[in-house]
Amino acid sequence: MKSFKVIIFIATLISLFSSCSTVPVKEPTSGYVKIFKKGRINPCRVAILPFKNEANDENAGEKVALIFYSAFVSNGIDVVLPQDVKNLMVGRHFFPYQSIPQSFLDFLRNNLNVGLVITGKVMTYRPFGGGSRYPEIRVWIEGISTKTGRRVFSAYVVHRGDDFRKVLEFGVVKSMTKLIFVSSDELMKKLQEAGIKCLEE
Repeated sequence: MKSFKVIIFIATLISLFSSCSTVPVKEPTSGYVKIFKKGRINPCRVAILPFKNEANDENAGEKVALIFYSAFVSNGIDVVLPQDVKNLMVGRHFFPYQSIPQSFLDFLRNNLNVGLVITGKVMTYRPFGGGSRYPEIRVWIEGISTKTGRRVFSAYVVHRGDDFRKVLEFGVVKSMTKLIFVSSDELMKKLQEAGIKCLEE
């Protein structure tokens, strides 16, 4: 009888310790890029739509989208010119931040050979200075297949200037432009690792 009670006691301890080990770890507040991969497309050309702006800076969405465009191009990716995208949106009466109609995706695919549309929203945009010691950016990005209209991937980009610190202030990024560029460059590498083929060909 005693041995049976001992077995029950040990089993109870094991269950308690195992439940403690499954407690979720809190995400870091900065310094990471997450990819939520949904599918695969191959190959493609990219069009970047204006980003929705939820930050204090009224031009944050446009600024971030433009720098992301530069980062894509610098990585050898074929991207439609931002002004051409804007002209197409106006010409087809499609405005930023709406859900993307399949007719617009079909037009991009059939007329510009676009396979992937990048859209997103800027949630945090804090430049260096003005009470902020380091620039900070927080962006949610989605890649939409023009063929299916479905989301191919989602990405969450969170960075602050001191994420790149090496020693003291060495390596710290104090330019918002550079911070966004470095973040978008990191996003590109993560997408390639995740197998988003359109960014490799």
